[in-house]
Amino acid sequence: MRVYLCEDSVDGIFTGVYDAWASRLGHDNVKLLAQSGEVYEPELFCEYQRVETDPEKAGKVLKTIRNRISEYAAQMLIRACCSADEEKADDIYRFIVLGLNMGRRTSDQLSDPHVMSIFEKDRQVGNEAHHYLGFLRFSRVKEGVLFAEFEPKGDITAIVAPHFADRLPDENFIICDRRRRKAAVHPAGDQWFLTEVSEELLQKMEESSDRGDEYRNLWKVFFTSIGIEERRNEKLQNNLLPKRFRSMMTEFQIYE
Repeated sequence: MRVYLCEDSVDGIFTGVYDAWASRLGHDNVKLLAQSGEVYEPELFCEYQRVETDPEKAGKVLKTIRNRISEYAAQMLIRACCSADEEKADDIYRFIVLGLNMGRRTSDQLSDPHVMSIFEKDRQVGNEAHHYLGFLRFSRVKEGVLFAEFEPKGDITAIVAPHFADRLPDENFIICDRRRRKAAVHPAGDQWFLTEVSEELLQKMEESSDRGDEYRNLWKVFFTSIGIEERRNEKLQNNLLPKRFRSMMTEFQIYE
């Protein structure tokens, strides 16, 4: 068994798909593993090969998926690439293998374990991104930039960024994923882009955040004012707003 170690990204996984297919070893003799670092748990009787991310190869795989399976399947697989599931890369490979035989019907084959797995990953990533469209909070830093940070399970920065770019076209803003050290940067009146973020830059942005920002204070006052103690229902609140989303939400933060 040859295991292809690919970068944990859309381009990285699709490049792994390209290399695994091109190896001609047979689908039963290859496996894909997406990794964000250098550490992995080796299996017995497996040969490991690192995959160098190649956007051109990834583009060819994506084009094949769109032409021979469907655009819907392509979007499903892109979102599945953003999942935090460790088995996603191999599930994506198996989905594509099936898809090149079944075509547009592939996404409906939920009895197949790999198709079902992709369906679930797609739904999980989509649900988390949808939550953050409402739960993400911006603060104005001293340079006049709007800054938001979060720690999502999935790699969803590129999914949520277009929503805010559409609604804040004239604002300079940064949406930072602390867990993956990446950010979506939107210059006012221009296109947004993804970039890596160093620990030093992240710390500088947090330190320069204006704790006296009127919008931040207004939101905290609003949140406190609308609460009715007699109707407090923590169980319902936890269902509608799970605690894992709250660490970076303005209304749940306390400042000195």
